[in-house]
Amino acid sequence: MRIAILNQKGGTGKTTTTVSLAAGLAEAGHRVLVIDVDSQGHVGVSLGVEGKHTIYHVVVEEIPLERCVVRARPNLDILIGNETLASAEIVLARMNEGRDRALRDRLEDVSNYDFVLLDCGPSLSLLNMNALTFADHLIVPVSCDYLSLVGVKQVMKTLKNVNQVLLHPITVLGILPTFYDMRNNISDESVRTLKGYFQDKVLPPIRVNTKLKEAPSLQKTIFEFAPESRGASDYQKVVDWLLREKETRFKKSA
Repeated sequence: MRIAILNQKGGTGKTTTTVSLAAGLAEAGHRVLVIDVDSQGHVGVSLGVEGKHTIYHVVVEEIPLERCVVRARPNLDILIGNETLASAEIVLARMNEGRDRALRDRLEDVSNYDFVLLDCGPSLSLLNMNALTFADHLIVPVSCDYLSLVGVKQVMKTLKNVNQVLLHPITVLGILPTFYDMRNNISDESVRTLKGYFQDKVLPPIRVNTKLKEAPSLQKTIFEFAPESRGASDYQKVVDWLLREKETRFKKSA
C-alpha cells in the first residue's frame, strides 16, 4: 500500500503519525519504506538516522532507490528529507511535462515493501503533488481545532484536482483526529464534524500525550520510548486498523 500522510495545515501531527505507523507496521513484521517529502527532514531526526540521498537524488540524478534509502529499524527503511528538496522543486518546475508524475515514474517498482508511507509537508507544492500521484491512498491527520478543519477542505480540493486533472485515482483511506483532549468541547465538536462529513473513514482519535512529544528528542518511536502510554495505545489501534484494511483489500482484489 502506498499511503500519503497529508494536511496542508501545519501542526497536525503528520510526522508523528508517519513515524508511529511505520514503526508499528515494521514491528508487526512488515517491510516499510518512509519517504520524507518535507525539507525539514523531521522523519530522520525523529528516528536518529542520517543519509546523503533524498528524493532529489532519486528523481533528478536518477540514483536507484536502494542506494538512497537508509535502514532506521528492522524492516524500516527511510528516504530522508533535507534542504536538497528545495532544489528538487526548482527542477520539477522547469520540466516541460510529467512534473507531477516524476516520482511515480522513477519509483515504479517498490514491490519489495509492504507499505510505503510519504510524510508530506504543509503546503501545496510540486513535491506534494508528486507524492499524491505516487500514492494510492491518503491519511489526513486533523488536529482537533477549527483551523485544522479548514485545512481538510483544502486537502479535499487538492484531491479533486489530482483525480480530475492528473487522472490519478487516489482515495481517502482515513481521517485521523489528533491532539484530542477530552477536557475541551472543541475536541468533541471537531470529531463530530468530521464524522458528519467523512462518516466511517474517521479513525479513533489520538489523545494528547506528552510522551509523543518527548519520544523524538530521544530519537525513539513511541513504541520504544513509552510502549504502555496512551500515545502508543492510540497509534497501535490505527496500525491494527491499517493491517485489517490491507487484508480486506487483498481479499477483494483476489
